[in-house]
Amino acid sequence: MSSGHTAAHSRAWQRVLLSFATLSLSFAAHAATFPNLYSVTVSQNPAVADQRAVATQTAFGAVLVRVTGNRYAALDPQLTALIGDAARYTTQYGTDRQGRAIVGFNATRVDQALAGLNVRIWGSERPLTLVWAVVDDGQGGRALLGAGDPSADASPATVDLLTMLRTELAAVADERGLPIVLPKLDDEDLAAVTVDDIASGLDDRVMAASARYRADAVLVGRLRPGLVGNEVDWLLLKDGERRMLEGTGVRDGLDAVADQYASELAVVGGATTSRLRVLDVKTPDDYGRVMSYLEKVSSLQSVDVESIDHGTLTVRVAARGDARILERVLALGGVLRPDSMTPGGGALVFRIASSGAR
Repeated sequence: MSSGHTAAHSRAWQRVLLSFATLSLSFAAHAATFPNLYSVTVSQNPAVADQRAVATQTAFGAVLVRVTGNRYAALDPQLTALIGDAARYTTQYGTDRQGRAIVGFNATRVDQALAGLNVRIWGSERPLTLVWAVVDDGQGGRALLGAGDPSADASPATVDLLTMLRTELAAVADERGLPIVLPKLDDEDLAAVTVDDIASGLDDRVMAASARYRADAVLVGRLRPGLVGNEVDWLLLKDGERRMLEGTGVRDGLDAVADQYASELAVVGGATTSRLRVLDVKTPDDYGRVMSYLEKVSSLQSVDVESIDHGTLTVRVAARGDARILERVLALGGVLRPDSMTPGGGALVFRIASSGAR
């Protein structure tokens, strides 16, 4: 990214220094950035002659699933040649203690290749999803899935279901590049919501209990024994709306969520120029926090400061995607809050959020 060192940026920063007697930068961005988006771990096949080549291509297919937001990217004929040339994009190859291959790829080169094919790209800044799930073992035992160990009074059958659900959710979240969080189920959670609340679909109580996690969406699952194996009803609570998701498999909920996020945030094509106006930039800390955040957003290819005047910071950016998607992406980090009520004169208008907000 060409940013932070332009003449315009320097002049603006000098004006900030002149406006304030002291400078103390402390950045606290809260973006739900998926770590190591372009690095995956895959099993190796000892039966093939060139294990490294096969593992590299398999890993590249997995990375393309994450980066395009297309769960079938590894099978897409348009990407076949790209996957066949996976070694060209590799930056790391190693093995873990289980003998699995750890393969990393160059993000810039991968994105350039996808842009050249006019394939959409989903950046590493992604919505954070809180997952509330209740399991019913079919024998009278029910429990909530949490971030910690199951309750000591949970039956063995319930514990098995909770372990299976946790393992599969983690695997799908990793496969799709989806940041998720499970509730702590501490005293605060258990005072706010119960197994019955979730099983009965009391959305208001679920959302009230979810507020502390500052997630962008809440996924509610209800697992029960079915005619053939276990079945899950999935409900997505997002932007004040509720939507029952299709499918009754464990992975169906996260797959549907990832598909929706990708459709909203993934972009096709090269960079376009947009102007941003950020209101309430009143201190050097505010300025530094905004600029630090913008310079880390993966879809921004350049960031250039135009002016800072009476608490309004004006920035010109080159970004993948149109202004609508850019606004959604920038709102994810908890640093900028869209302000549709203030006239922008063709610019996207934001207000700097409080440092504790997401």
